[in-house]
Amino acid sequence: MPMEFNRMKKWQDKLHVCIRCGYCFEFCHIFKVTGWESDTPRGKLIMLHGMMNGYLNPSEETAEKIFECYMCKRCDAACSAKVKVTELFTDAKADFVDAGFKALGTVSRTDPDKCSRCRICILACKHEARVYDAEKDEIVVDRVKCQSCGTCVAACPSGAAYSREGYGLSQKELRESVKQFLEGVSS
Repeated sequence: MPMEFNRMKKWQDKLHVCIRCGYCFEFCHIFKVTGWESDTPRGKLIMLHGMMNGYLNPSEETAEKIFECYMCKRCDAACSAKVKVTELFTDAKADFVDAGFKALGTVSRTDPDKCSRCRICILACKHEARVYDAEKDEIVVDRVKCQSCGTCVAACPSGAAYSREGYGLSQKELRESVKQFLEGVSS
């Protein structure tokens, strides 16, 4: 799939500023769960650099990696080269969306069968990533604006808003983690 890097072009020089030190991945939730270099901010920057310079073709898999970020900005704070990693990822996500990629990553979702259309998630979203589409009668999530913070998930009274499981941060996974901890304490 051909891809224009309209937003990413402004970051071309910043991709070279990253010194590949690895400080960013020490704080990355996703890397701590998966252990894959491609899940680290450094790994994602290397992929973006490769795509922009023609060494790597954009694909659904690379798009998915870029969208797998909780936008906690701990990599930004840890970056000794002061690369604005999460801003760079936001622009990359927008370019992937413009190119027609369907990646969801850690972006929040809405189960339309559970959703009561109360719009509490819209009011709770401080990133303005959720809107009500009256024509479709559904809550729509802007994949670029969503910061994967989980506020919509916590605010949704019907449990329709949810985040991808597998990174230890969903309500189900957190409950299980607390349960295992408490069982270990009582033993």
